[in-house]
Amino acid sequence: FTLFQLVPAVTELVIAELMYLQWMDPKEPIYLYINSTGTTCDDGETVGMETEGFAIYDALMLLKNEIHTVAVGAAIGHACLLLASGCKGKRFMMPHAKAMIQQPRVPSSGLMPASDVLIHAKEVITNRDTLVKLLAKHTGNSIETVATVMRRPYYMDAMKAREFGVIDKILWRGQEKIMADAAPPEEWHKNVAQECWQRIL
Repeated sequence: FTLFQLVPAVTELVIAELMYLQWMDPKEPIYLYINSTGTTCDDGETVGMETEGFAIYDALMLLKNEIHTVAVGAAIGHACLLLASGCKGKRFMMPHAKAMIQQPRVPSSGLMPASDVLIHAKEVITNRDTLVKLLAKHTGNSIETVATVMRRPYYMDAMKAREFGVIDKILWRGQEKIMADAAPPEEWHKNVAQECWQRIL
């Protein structure tokens, strides 16, 4: 299935689908196609809590299935973490997709009391530190390296994402072996998944 902006409705649906797919067959691989700006819009406006990304991440880590992740558009913020958290050797990116990691943003304070703004700011810092640790774990980089590049939005094309450890392979058209590694027809779930495979080719 495909992942969009990480808002509560999407998170609930994704986790329910993940649990259902594991219940159907815990030995069958699950393919997660990612085209998501994470918990923000393209212009940086916050649309969801950082916990949305962590909730899906925790669900992925809980599954017995092998997780294949494929970036087909954008994988920004927490969506980039989900891309990187697929099984080693099974993390892919389309040639013109983009990935980006950035610090979590403080939600709009509005008329919030100053003391509450401080509380929210501390929570954002905690979420940032957690995100840094998880990205370091899945990309193979040090915590210091990830923290340094995340000081400002860090954009990566497919080649750069592979060098940074976010993905393992790029799905170039015509490289049948790589495409087969990404999604062999015999491993697809039901006829809809088979149709998607044919469209990719």
